[in-house]
Amino acid sequence: MKNKLKNKWNESKQHWSLLAIGIYVGALIILWIEYFRGSLSLLGTTLYTFVTPPVLIFIYYIRKSIHQRNIYKFIFIILGGVALGWPIWALISFILIGATWSPFYNLQGISRTIILISTIVSSYSVAAYIFYKWGNKRDFRPFM
Repeated sequence: MKNKLKNKWNESKQHWSLLAIGIYVGALIILWIEYFRGSLSLLGTTLYTFVTPPVLIFIYYIRKSIHQRNIYKFIFIILGGVALGWPIWALISFILIGATWSPFYNLQGISRTIILISTIVSSYSVAAYIFYKWGNKRDFRPFM
């Protein structure tokens, strides 16, 4: 029984693109039925309809590309920068702008916006640099 499940899993891993297309079509039919029944909004349904195919094509390209290593580096740095940059930005902007005791709490208008944008850019840049250095140290190997 265990070997049958393992063989099925290996088969589905080889044909993941067909499986993904089948799931997409099935979910698309369900979403449009629910839209016409009045359960879902048009925005969510059309967003799923038009955003999912390019995402699937991009994922297929990543898996089959000759530049797979560079794409993995890019994804590792970007996603790591976003994952680490958001908490850094939230902490820095709370300390500088958000708290009542913060130094720039009373600023209004363009100066507050400039500080907010500079904290966003700096925190995400620092986080991406950290992940770049960490990836170089690991030689951008997958976690497997």
